[in-house]
Amino acid sequence: MLQERIEKWIESYDQNGYLNGSILIACNGQIMFNQGFGMANREHNVPNTPDTKFLIGSLTKAFTSMSIFQLHEKNKLNVNDTIDRYFPEYPNGDCISIFHCLTNTSGIPNYTSSPDFWPYTMRLPSSLNQLIDSFKGLECEFEPGSRFEYSNSGYALLTSIIESTSGMSYSDYIREKICLPTGMLNTGCDDGVKIVSKVASGYSFYEEPVRAAYQDMSYPLGAYGLYSTTEDLFMWDKALKTSQLISKELTEIMFTPKYDSYACGWVVSDINGRTCTHHFGDVGGFYSDFLRFVDDEVTIIFLSNMGVTPVTHLSREIAKVIFGENVSFPLLAKPTHFVNQESISGKYSVDDTSTVLDISIINNELYLMVPKMYGVLYKFKLVPVSHDSTQTTFLTEMIHEQLIFRYSATGEIKYVEYTDYFNEKQILYKVSPTLK
Repeated sequence: MLQERIEKWIESYDQNGYLNGSILIACNGQIMFNQGFGMANREHNVPNTPDTKFLIGSLTKAFTSMSIFQLHEKNKLNVNDTIDRYFPEYPNGDCISIFHCLTNTSGIPNYTSSPDFWPYTMRLPSSLNQLIDSFKGLECEFEPGSRFEYSNSGYALLTSIIESTSGMSYSDYIREKICLPTGMLNTGCDDGVKIVSKVASGYSFYEEPVRAAYQDMSYPLGAYGLYSTTEDLFMWDKALKTSQLISKELTEIMFTPKYDSYACGWVVSDINGRTCTHHFGDVGGFYSDFLRFVDDEVTIIFLSNMGVTPVTHLSREIAKVIFGENVSFPLLAKPTHFVNQESISGKYSVDDTSTVLDISIINNELYLMVPKMYGVLYKFKLVPVSHDSTQTTFLTEMIHEQLIFRYSATGEIKYVEYTDYFNEKQILYKVSPTLK
């Protein structure tokens, strides 16, 4: 039975604390599963629930795209307009169209790819006009319309165009033209100032949960500035299947990929052998994924406030469960007795040139330091779950990773079999000890 398969998979991950956030699964228009996991706010011990609000990052782009097509339908603009109509002094604005910005084919450099953005600039308050001024003088990276390159900058321009053509702020437009008509009362723009009830805090992880690096949310707006809930996004999913917000013809244009499977604020690609319309978001300790298998009438929404949770992988594993494919289940992270930490401590790599794993001892416990998304280093406690003379198996806390240390007849480590949270396996060899 499908419900039992879903519950078995959920339980196997939740028992080890590997699920953080809220998950909604719907089939044939009906919600089959809708539950929160972990903490919305760890400081005050507030749990995540189905109505917890999360920053949704780049899932916002779909709302921006819808707004543009609504304004197109009302003849407030045309998606084929070049941006010089709205930004008269924009360099080469007569070569860049609204549609190029929608499909990430504008060639405009992505402001979040600036070397200073993540360590410094993202913390500074800015206006939308100041943000646009910061990149408008940069040369296009390629001829507009010739290829795909993801760019938040294009969506900043779209935000400004929505405001100038509608006469409304981006936040007000989204609320009045999309959220209220569809009943999405728990979705809005987070400006970092206004108090939002039931909104989760964003976290990262280094030996333990830590607060995510601060980001000023006064300017992302139509690029990655919205918050929502799983239940609201399910209402969004249902509205997208109708002509409630725009005509069927414009909806088809919005969902038609241009390059690299990217359409207008959505990706349309093959997942598990089925056509899926999807997008993920990542901002300030929040990680989200939205999978819409429209032909199969399956929707999976996973919103997390623990940035290291591999949401995009887990949502695809849920899809495998739903479609009857084979999936892996974590071992129970029940500690077993293990005292030989010194033998495990050290650096491990595929060869002598690239260290992949760094295992150290802290307060007589083993910790794994390993890079994850964007190369960021995280540190996870290792839990020994089985041990004998031939091998020792460890699981990591917070994420589902497994390390099996294989021993020689003399008790030396021959190699470690490392399975990461994408279920990718590597054989690594010890290259040096690590000092405590």
